[in-house]
Amino acid sequence: MYYKFSGFAQRLVGATAAAAYNPQKADGLPVHLKRGVPDRLLYRTTMALTIGGTIYCLVALYLASQPRQQK
Repeated sequence: MYYKFSGFAQRLVGATAAAAYNPQKADGLPVHLKRGVPDRLLYRTTMALTIGGTIYCLVALYLASQPRQQK
């Protein structure tokens, strides 16, 4: 008997050998975008925060590299 994890029931359920060994559909989507809108939202949020953090770090490095003004 073969088993696979059911995302809906959150438990192991019986399955065929092909479904147990190859649980992902071959639809051309990357694994991190398989579940649709929630995955796309998390992916885009992560990318936006990463790009924003990189820009913030570059600005902070630029400001830190400038000499202070003498009064």
